[in-house]
Amino acid sequence: MGSLDGQVAMVTGTSGLCTAIVAGLARAGAHVIMAGRSVERGEAVLDTIRAEVPGAKLSFRQVDLADMASVKAFTAKTLAELDQLDILICNAAVMAELGRSETKDGFEMMFGVNHLAHFAMVVGLLPLLSRSNARVVALSSGAHKYGEFDFDDLQTKGKFKPMVAYGKTKLACLMFAKELQRRSEAQGWGITSVAAHPGFSRSQGVYDRLATIPIMGWIVGTFIIPFISQVPEKASEAILYAATADDVTGGGNYGPVGFRELVGPVGVASTADYAEREDIAARLWAVSEDLTGVRQDDVMAQ
Repeated sequence: MGSLDGQVAMVTGTSGLCTAIVAGLARAGAHVIMAGRSVERGEAVLDTIRAEVPGAKLSFRQVDLADMASVKAFTAKTLAELDQLDILICNAAVMAELGRSETKDGFEMMFGVNHLAHFAMVVGLLPLLSRSNARVVALSSGAHKYGEFDFDDLQTKGKFKPMVAYGKTKLACLMFAKELQRRSEAQGWGITSVAAHPGFSRSQGVYDRLATIPIMGWIVGTFIIPFISQVPEKASEAILYAATADDVTGGGNYGPVGFRELVGPVGVASTADYAEREDIAARLWAVSEDLTGVRQDDVMAQ
């Protein structure tokens, strides 16, 4: 990254990769806004970063991505209070819940938080993002290759398989990034939209999940995970590259290109053929507008 002095960046989430992403942007000189549900947790993370990055320009804004009313209030406040937003990284995510649960609005939790909340946030902020010629980064995953959409059951009310359901939310994030780029080019918004994934990030959440598996969890965590994963600081490089590099191509997908795209240097990530389908992406956009009540034309007409 070059200098980000004078730029304003926003990152959703307060745990996992979020710390490394925010710290990286702060080191480059950006004013970074962390957006998440817990003020206490968010401020604690920011205090940690302040200790590591003297002079870091950091702030926190509260939003509950599992509550569409909160997302809409957040976007309205952000539009009213910010003059610029150069980088928006849609990082927050719920991963592979063992059992199905729902957001406050009745959306399947992973689909609601990972895709619909970020869709509503980005579309709601379109005037600000366009005015800023912003870079928007959606977090994808290799798990996007696990399946295709059943538009009759987007909320996975049928048979619930955690990783399949999670993979479809990451497919949605990836296709949203590509569709946003197409619309930006067609409408002249000036927004560059890209996707990126960290590979396998060795976060505390991974070990917390393994701790629920007696004996085998310890074996996997001790002897396997260290060799097929990256520490968050390394895993964040793909996201920071997508958010700041001059040679990023709008609509692209970036991530580690080493072993099974779990680790390694950053490059162009492989993408399933289904994720490139413009007809499906346009349909997903329309359905997402219906589900969230946030519509591109209404927002841009304000």
